[in-house]
Parts: sequence; structure tokens; C-alpha cells
Amino acid sequence: MKIVVANSVGVDRNGFHMVHVPSRWSLGVRNFTNCAYYPWELAYTSSLLKRETPYDVKMLDGVRAAWDFDAYFKRLCAEKPDWLVMESSSRTIAEDLRLAAAAKKEFGTRTILAGQHPMAEPEETLKIADYVCIGEYEYSALDLIRGKDPKTIPGVYPNGRAGLLDIDSLPFPEDEDVRRIDYHEPNCRYRQVQMYASRGCPRRCNFCAAATLYYDELNWRPRNPASVVREIRALKEKYPEMEGVFFDEETHNIRKSFNIALAQAIRAEGLDGLKYEAMCEYASFDEEAFAEMRRAGYYKIRVGVETASDAVAQHMTLGKKHDIAKLRRMLTFGKSLGMTFYGTFSMGGLGSSEEEDQKTADLIGELSGKGLLDEIQVSINTPQPGTDFYRTALKESYLRPAGDWADFDGNGHVVVDYPHYKADRIQSMFQKALSAFDSGKKISARETFMAGAERSFEQIPPDSRVLVLRSVRSWMVLLLVEALKRRQARVDALGQDSVLPELTANPLIDRSYSYGDGFFSARSAPAPLVSQLKENRYDFAVLPMANNHLDGYQNVREVARLIHPKRTLGVYPDGSARFLD
Repeated sequence: MKIVVANSVGVDRNGFHMVHVPSRWSLGVRNFTNCAYYPWELAYTSSLLKRETPYDVKMLDGVRAAWDFDAYFKRLCAEKPDWLVMESSSRTIAEDLRLAAAAKKEFGTRTILAGQHPMAEPEETLKIADYVCIGEYEYSALDLIRGKDPKTIPGVYPNGRAGLLDIDSLPFPEDEDVRRIDYHEPNCRYRQVQMYASRGCPRRCNFCAAATLYYDELNWRPRNPASVVREIRALKEKYPEMEGVFFDEETHNIRKSFNIALAQAIRAEGLDGLKYEAMCEYASFDEEAFAEMRRAGYYKIRVGVETASDAVAQHMTLGKKHDIAKLRRMLTFGKSLGMTFYGTFSMGGLGSSEEEDQKTADLIGELSGKGLLDEIQVSINTPQPGTDFYRTALKESYLRPAGDWADFDGNGHVVVDYPHYKADRIQSMFQKALSAFDSGKKISARETFMAGAERSFEQIPPDSRVLVLRSVRSWMVLLLVEALKRRQARVDALGQDSVLPELTANPLIDRSYSYGDGFFSARSAPAPLVSQLKENRYDFAVLPMANNHLDGYQNVREVARLIHPKRTLGVYPDGSARFLD
């Protein structure tokens, strides 16, 4: 019997590339994505099926491979699966159901769907799928494939959920059919493998799919630190090029004793030369644990701040997670240890208003300006189906008329419209928050960046003709252009339509060119634009890059090659640079 465990379709019928984040909200971007999250629960399911059944199990990832429906179906034709297990989201559900229906029709495949949207809308999903798993689904899928009666299997709709599983009972997740080193989160500074040292969360934030759909009860379960360390070592031995680990679970640091034990185990095994990054809750941080983690090689902490407003935090049911005074205190302490901080914020959440969201934009500007916040993610707080936020928005008639489920995309798309706070104003505040970060970061990063650039740009002669590709946040582009002008270079810029006003308004940029919409991609680069830029005969194409390696910036490099500059220079956030040709 052949079983295919499959991540979502990677490119939808409108050409959007998916960023599928299993227990968070997924999104789509034009042309290309440099972000691939490891589909961890599918990967655990794949390795569990391989361990517990005699069947031929194959894991496919259409998101990582950027397969559209046709490419994915062609791949399924090579497998002819008896079973198809997929995890889907509202953003991807239309294409995923289309693929499942095609497999059923062509091969008689039995289909199991899990994930945020199938859990939220099981009846809709069962119009095509044979089974919907709710909650943590690894063992439910295993029981179905073993042939147990679905009516007796907890976690198979309409049955109740299975109890929270013992995560130490699972094998290490899939690393045969997919290579974990190939999954790239662009804000990871080093070549880091995504890992999961715990599962669950003791909070119930009203917008969180993890809390309301995958678990639906407060919990937090750490793995045995010895097991985590064995997995790190196995991955490092398999991938010598691996530079670190990104612990991308819901909350890495709920229990102080666990973080200390894991940090000490990392050091005891001699793995503290790697770089570690983790998704954390700032309110649970403890100075002793923080110091131990830093000694073990943790270099960056991501914290979910969400809002600076006490009123919004209450409506979003952040609970003890919200403590802005402690946020400032822990960022300051972490900086004294040499830590880097990445903050996640959202606009337009339940209870928000323009005035309250302005408090969040002000906080972002303050923290970045003081050098306490190094990187940022701002999202539109999106009421994903199945969450508490969605149910409230539906009840109160806050949802805008949606074209389809694909509108539930946190990448700047607004699906709520409050009587006092309209969608266009939420969109405006979203941009204002990003601008606040850029303004603050430009101040705090200036000295370091300019010192690095002064050394790096000695290789750029005066009067050189330079094209800057806008491939990072604005603060770095602004400093980069200023540094090039100090070398008396003639600077042009290439950017998307959304940033063109900012580029054309910069008096240091001689000419700005519009790439159009979406990420840079050699496939989608407009031919007339490429011809025009080639005719300019640039001495240098300069590529600002947010990490220390080329993963995630190959697409920008390929566009630069089309233009035929004499040299291509990559520039990093500290102003250092290296030639890429």
C-alpha cells in the first residue's frame, strides 16, 4: 500500500506562492518566496507511519518545491497513492481540496485532511475528503491507515479529540524524503534547521489557531532535553554546513527549569558552537535562564508582543503574556548579554482602534530607536476560521464580505471592518507600524552600519554607477544609499511599486525603477525593464541581505545577473560586504 503525506499546494491558480505556517496563519506572495517553514506535524506523521506500518510512505512538499496544481498532480501520478494525508489552512484550502479531489478521481485515493481549516470547517472539507482529523493528528491518522473503525478513533471527526499526546513517544520528524536543511526562514541569520523542543501553550490568545484548534486546552509539554540534543547532533552530523537551530514551536520558554536543563545539555554535548534562535514569551523570561541560554549559544529571541495597548490585550485575551514593563526590562537585560531580538506585532485585533494601535506603532519606534528591537514582523490580526476571534467577528458582523477563503491572509490583507475602525485605516496603521520600525532602526543602526560600510565600500571607486536592489527593510536601504553617496557613487534603485514613492522621494537616489508587484524573480522580471537596466552598464549591483548566507537571496542574485553588472556586491546589516560573483 502506498501512502503520500503531503504539504499544501505551493502556488495557487492566481500565481501566489504560499508561505504555509502550520499552526499560525498562512499567506501568499507574488512571484517567489524565500521562506519555507518545515511542516512539522506532517513530518512527525510521516516518520511515525514509517516506524509503525509496513507500508510504502512518501512525504512530498509542494510548498517547498513551489508546485502549482498541475505540477503537484503530475508528481502524485508517479506515486499513485492509496492514501493521501494533507494539512491545510484557509489560505490554501481551495487548491488543496482540488488536489485531493483529483487524486480520488484518478486513483481512488482515500484522503485525510487535517490542519487549521479542516478542523474549523470539517463538514465543508468532508464534501471531498474522506476523513478530517482534529487536534493533534499523528496517531489518529495512523489508526485510520491501520484500518481501525473510524467511529472508534478519537480525533477523527465527528468524534471528540484524542488526549494530548506524549511528544517523547514520537520518532524524530521526517528527514529522508525532504531535507530539513533546505527549509529556510529568511530572518534566521545563519543556516539553521527548524526544530521543536516543546509543544503547546498555556495561553489562549483569541486569534491563535494553535490554542483553539490544535489543542483547545491550555497545555505546554517539553521534550526530554537529552532527546533534543540527540536530534541536534544527528542533524549536524548529517548536514556539516548546518550553523544552528531555530526552535520554532509556539513557546520555547514556559518553564525555567527546562530552558536551563536544555542549555546545560547543549553545552555538555559540545554543541554550544552552534547558533540558537527561539520563539519565546517575554513575560516568562527569567534572568538566570536567559544567561544560561546565552552561554549555550542562543543568539536571537523572537517574542510575540502583539500590542502595546492594555485595552486591546484584554480583548485579545493575551492574559499574563502582556506586560510591557517586563518587555522593556527583559530586552534591556538580554541586550546586556549580547542578544538579538525579533518582535512580532499585529494591527487590527479585536478591541483595537486607530488610537490604540498607534500605541503599538509608538512602542515599535521607541524600542527600535533605542536599539532594543533588531528585527520585526507586523501582521494584520486575521480572524482565522475556528479561532475565538473569528467567532466573535462573525457574531458582531465585523467580517467584510470575502471573495473566498484566500482572503484570510495576514500579509497585509484586512478582512475585518469595525464600525469605529475601517479596513483602510487598519491597513494604514499596518504601514505606519513598519515605518516606525524603519525610522527607529535607522537611528540605532547608523553608527555600526556606516563604520562597516566605510571599510567595505573602499572597493567602489568614486563616480561608479551603482544599482541598489531593494530586497530588505527600508532602514537598511536608506543607510546603504547614504554610504554609497559618501563614496561619490551614482546610485539608482530598483524596487516594487509599493516602495517606489519612498525611493523616488530620496534625493540621494538618481533614478528609481519600478519592478512591479511581488518579490524579485528572474522568471517574472519584465523584459523591457531588464533591457533598459542592461543598457545602463552598471559598475556594481548592490544587494542588501538580512542574513549572513545566500539562502533566501538567490532570487535577487539571479535578477542582478540579468542586468549584467561588472560586479555584484552583497551587503549585510552591519555594513560588511562581500562580492557575490
